[in-house]
Amino acid sequence: MKNKKSKYDLIRIFRVFGAAGIVVILFFSIKYKSNLIVNKVNINIESQTKQKLIDEHDILKYLNKSLGKDLEIVKINDVDIKKIEKLLNKSHFIENSNVYLDSKNRLNIKCVLKKPIVRVHRENSKDFYIDINGDPVPFSKRATVRVPIITGNTARIQINKKEDSEYMKLWKLARSINDDAFLSALIEQIDIQQNGEILLVPKLGKQKIEFGDLVNSENKLKKVKAFYQSEMKKTGWNKFKKLSVKWDGQI
Repeated sequence: MKNKKSKYDLIRIFRVFGAAGIVVILFFSIKYKSNLIVNKVNINIESQTKQKLIDEHDILKYLNKSLGKDLEIVKINDVDIKKIEKLLNKSHFIENSNVYLDSKNRLNIKCVLKKPIVRVHRENSKDFYIDINGDPVPFSKRATVRVPIITGNTARIQINKKEDSEYMKLWKLARSINDDAFLSALIEQIDIQQNGEILLVPKLGKQKIEFGDLVNSENKLKKVKAFYQSEMKKTGWNKFKKLSVKWDGQI
């Protein structure tokens, strides 16, 4: 019995030392890895348009400047994943991001860029885009996205995401045009007149579309679409110089 007990005690001792050994190995392994340098920075950009407003170099430069360190030579232990994602998601160009370190010590950064649906031209300041969610997107020197442009009295447009603001009403108009394949192929320009009324300019033909104010814009767009799909097929693009949908029951 004594020998049997001694045998079990010995097994317990080996187990304790074995477990302790594993903990020590893990500790030094983690410590060793945390002192390693990032092996590589992989940046993957998903653009919702044909043109990329920013590229991989822009993202790395932005992160390095914001973090005050070079991510390509930083220690694994100094990589703050949450902070990097927070910085990326604050960018006016990026819709969402995902950042992680893989088993080969590579820092992987995946970004989805915002999707501009209309461009706002301003005489005395920089142009900007409005994206599909109603957010302003800065104009980029790297690429120009081909979308309808808002021109004319654009000084009256103040970035304000309140439901009844002119900014949001223009976004809803642009969104309705973008969401309809026919209208997005038709409309090239949204011109704001001095009195605040809207004039739409098609890509083809010489006619202008008097849109009026931004009340009932979806119904007005339906009238425009119906007219072009029916009458223009019969008469051609150059018979009419002007089309008006300003008032109910009028076209």
